[in-house]
Amino acid sequence: MPAASRGDPAGEGDHAQAISFGRWCGGDSIFLPGLQPFCHWWRQEESGRGRRRHRGATAAKYLRMLDASIEVTLIEANSDYYTCFMSNEVLAGGRTIDSIRFGYGGLRDHGVTVVHDRVVSIDTDRRVVRTRGGQRFSYDRCILSPGVDFRWDTIDGYDARVAESIPHAWKAGEQTLILRRQLESMPDGGTVLIVPPPNPYRCPPAPYERASQIAHYLKTSKPRSKILILDPKDSFSMHDLFTDAWKRHYGYGTDNSLISWISGAEGGRVEALDA
Repeated sequence: MPAASRGDPAGEGDHAQAISFGRWCGGDSIFLPGLQPFCHWWRQEESGRGRRRHRGATAAKYLRMLDASIEVTLIEANSDYYTCFMSNEVLAGGRTIDSIRFGYGGLRDHGVTVVHDRVVSIDTDRRVVRTRGGQRFSYDRCILSPGVDFRWDTIDGYDARVAESIPHAWKAGEQTLILRRQLESMPDGGTVLIVPPPNPYRCPPAPYERASQIAHYLKTSKPRSKILILDPKDSFSMHDLFTDAWKRHYGYGTDNSLISWISGAEGGRVEALDA
């Protein structure tokens, strides 16, 4: 079961976004389109100590706060946003999926116009953004907030289709629920396999936080179960902090450890999956 982890986000969604701001009739206008023309881009995020600062929505909010006369429009594909942080607590049963779900009312309260659609083209010469729904937006300034996406070619046999049954749960939402249901249905004595990505990736401690949260669930609900981490790296963020906690709570390093971590040098690099 490969897995890795994905406050109020101020209304930013899982997909990359478009935001325009300005007076439509002769004034300054900036558009922040966050959806790549002709294909799918994810929301841009800034990682720092495990917390993502949501650039697209943050830009929209603070532009309005700086000058309320500027008209700002954000184009976002999703009607709800699920935070990646705290999603591991959903896996462990410590909170519900609804507790990490946020809408866009916060942005609207700041005067931002939120359009739920997907951008399909940006004409930079004419300064026009077009959406899949047939809408057309003119702008004076355009900010593109594309973000990160998955590289499905890095593990042979693992792709978006397989992820529906072997979830990565890197983006919170439906993937989180799939993994949670699998943990609940797994028999006591089962094994959870976690495959962290190689560096660099967003929120480096996330896979090991996930292992810790799942370990807590297993210890209290399925004590004969185990977690196996197959890691391409030979060390990881906050290594000593995590392993010390694992020793104290889950017997790490003993013959009866709930968590086992296999480094890249020890054969932890996964190259293919036979689903």
